[in-house]
Amino acid sequence: MIAEVPRQFMGFQPRFPGFFNRWNWLVEAIPAERAAALRIAVALALLLDLALGCLPFFRDGFTAHGLAGSEAFPLRFREGHWYWSALRWLPDAMGPQVLMGIWILAAIGLLIGYRPLYTGLICWFCAVSFWNINPWVCNGGDQVRNMLLLIVAFGRTGEVWSISGRRNQNARLYVAGWPYKLLILYLICMYFFSGMYKLQSGQWRNGWIMYYVNHNETWSLAPEITRAFPIVLHRLSAWVTLTWELSFPILLFVPRVRAVVLWLGVLFHLGSFLTLEIGSFGTYPLASYAAFVTWERFREFSGNIRLRAVS
Repeated sequence: MIAEVPRQFMGFQPRFPGFFNRWNWLVEAIPAERAAALRIAVALALLLDLALGCLPFFRDGFTAHGLAGSEAFPLRFREGHWYWSALRWLPDAMGPQVLMGIWILAAIGLLIGYRPLYTGLICWFCAVSFWNINPWVCNGGDQVRNMLLLIVAFGRTGEVWSISGRRNQNARLYVAGWPYKLLILYLICMYFFSGMYKLQSGQWRNGWIMYYVNHNETWSLAPEITRAFPIVLHRLSAWVTLTWELSFPILLFVPRVRAVVLWLGVLFHLGSFLTLEIGSFGTYPLASYAAFVTWERFREFSGNIRLRAVS
């Protein structure tokens, strides 16, 4: 007979005002494995972004010898605005290099789970600093990154699969779920309003937009391949994207189709990343899908095997 593994809640559950504190969907705990998987996925996306999107263009994009520097965009930091950057407090001669080094070390620490609250906040601090010092080299993926880093920092993501974890093998660990519910609400808003914006375009409604994009060498990473696709496939991809984004807020909460909706999202971001010039917007939203996978089943499966072996 296999003994049932007890559940243990890690961290604390904040008390929300009024109705929100009675909203079970918001306050229910989630398995710690899902939180850890999100941390690892975000850290991998960040390291990939730094290696391919930042470091090769570091001098031109983020130093005073290129397009940035502490005084490059004074209007962005004028009185009455809330923009800030640590690079405006550091000397131009070495500030960007030092902060980038700290960012890389913090990203590695986040990946291995070394005090994810602190390494996550450091990564967010560095990300916002580089984002604000030269906003013209950033895109929507950078905004998703900044939000994900805060969720990873405050989401108790280091309880398992980390060097800071307690490695409690005698309990199923759970953490507060509200940060991940905020992630879901963020994705809902991002997809739905993106779909509403596309809906105003006649080229999206008739499906020709993806034909033009896939034949445009500025946008397409593989025009020789995408040009070979039949026209109906280009138009179908536009219609599916538009329908998926607009219906995401509803279908996500329909159990029978939830898996299909999420897999479409994975294929959408993966396909966009491999075929279109969209930068990090393909990787960070894709990393957020790690929170939807029931990783705790793998822990239970391995635990059952261990219990059977000793029983």
